[in-house]
Amino acid sequence: MQYDSSVKCISPELSADIATLVLGRKPDLKQISESLPSDERRVDFLAKMTGDEESILHIEFQTRYDPDMPVRMLAYHARIMDRYRLPVYPIVVYLTQTDRPIETAYSSHVGNKHIFTFNYDVIKVWELKSKTVFKNKLYGLYALTPLMPDADLAECRGNLIEAVEHNLISASSYMCMATFARLKYPKDVVKNMIEDKLLKQSPFYGDVLEEGRDEGAEETIIAVLAARFGSVSARISERIHNLREKNSAMLDELIQLVATAKDIGEFERKLDKMM
Repeated sequence: MQYDSSVKCISPELSADIATLVLGRKPDLKQISESLPSDERRVDFLAKMTGDEESILHIEFQTRYDPDMPVRMLAYHARIMDRYRLPVYPIVVYLTQTDRPIETAYSSHVGNKHIFTFNYDVIKVWELKSKTVFKNKLYGLYALTPLMPDADLAECRGNLIEAVEHNLISASSYMCMATFARLKYPKDVVKNMIEDKLLKQSPFYGDVLEEGRDEGAEETIIAVLAARFGSVSARISERIHNLREKNSAMLDELIQLVATAKDIGEFERKLDKMM
């Protein structure tokens, strides 16, 4: 859940450089609504690409291997075309390595007759090189560099902080880098990457304050906890949910606790007193 929140937080700048990586050029993107017809299910990122011809860029981010991805991408593709009536360029970005073969197409056959084949691009983050990302200044990808095989955490952190300080990417990327790094590194290693000053500058952290009493505040609170202290247990997640259900007015106090707790133990002890 915290990885989904992190991706959505930085998806515009991340997706822009994913497109640069795949297309070999930096496209002119105008982000559009991710809501689709029929069931109104939201995709991860949609943008209109302009230039010689208009088209739609569609990107999905996957933490782990999903055998149903070809069908999902085909279903998304049809609904995107139905809504926008433009050609669609589909991409799936996988964050963590798998030994399973990753499909890049959906093929349909009836008997011996080939009906159609639907293709999409796949980016495997574990096959990218952080040195190449930094050299080509693909700032949107900086948050993912800890997952790359040649990654040096100190270098990744330093380059990202520099990019944030020069307003090349949002401060949200800083917290998202720490969140993604937990997919590969022990939590005590990742904790040393986090600087609370930058964390609190993050609009991603600020989303908690703005979401207030909405259900979405739960996901953002859990994502901030995960970035600061490591994985968040189902027990703590349930207690945060129960607190909001029981007394939504207490969320303001909970939001402040997320920002000020020194460790997960202190957060949980003070949460006990709020229940």
